[in-house]
Amino acid sequence: MLESIDEGLWVADSGKPGASVCVSFGVHGNERPPIDAGLALVEAFETGALALRAGKLLLSHSNPRASAIDARWSEGGVDINRCFHADKLARDAVVYEEQRARDIFAALERVEAEVLVDFHCTVEPGERFLMQHPPVANEAHARVFSLLRARFLLADPNLNFGSVSLDEWMSTRGRVGICYETGWIQDPENTASAVLAEMKNVLRGTGLIDGDATIHSDKELLQLEHVVRCAGDGFVWTEGVGQNLQALPAGQVLGAYASGEEVVLDADSVLIFPKKKPELVELGKPLVYIAIARG
Repeated sequence: MLESIDEGLWVADSGKPGASVCVSFGVHGNERPPIDAGLALVEAFETGALALRAGKLLLSHSNPRASAIDARWSEGGVDINRCFHADKLARDAVVYEEQRARDIFAALERVEAEVLVDFHCTVEPGERFLMQHPPVANEAHARVFSLLRARFLLADPNLNFGSVSLDEWMSTRGRVGICYETGWIQDPENTASAVLAEMKNVLRGTGLIDGDATIHSDKELLQLEHVVRCAGDGFVWTEGVGQNLQALPAGQVLGAYASGEEVVLDADSVLIFPKKKPELVELGKPLVYIAIARG
């Protein structure tokens, strides 16, 4: 039986031993495929189309106010995926997302969550990929990421993203926290039904619902090495450069500032979350994250 414990938070407890799993969606309210998939998963449990056979489940529509206005965060709010740092959680909440992070934290503790998969999609073209914060060889994470069909796995063991996201909050506490970017938001194959199938596969593979899980064990492994921060005005990307997961050789010019200063790769690299839209390029903020291939 699915119990609503707060706005956009539902818990199911089978009463039987098993894993405790959280499926999160809608951290960013304009990422519709995971949101619609997650709400369909809620409906399936509410109607009895799905039922737990073991363990506990938390379903988290993580920013429902942002989803209601089809925006990345709520009006007057902030990115909730920057609100899970220990320092922020220790302060008084000022805006909705800061309080929402605390509500999600409390729900995770209520079910003693051991595994969390946070479903997202990208606003720039690119294929699906997974992120985790232990090294790529971490066995507990490997058992879960093999249930998701992305070709790429990006590890960030040095917490270059800043230990601020929901999946980081889990993995820095010795639990399994995985962020799954299901693909470009406008990709016709990145549908709610496709994402729902992957959510169900996670639940099958962790033993929560009946059925055999599909295993996707082969992954191209990447490790995040550092971040390139914007150091000037008027940055313009080199033509043909700046796609997510784009592999480039050492010496490649990424682009140049208005001053003429170029940004050049010093090693063979893979680009992660390049900021192509001018409104996303801010002085001192990440311009692009740099990863290297691990096999």
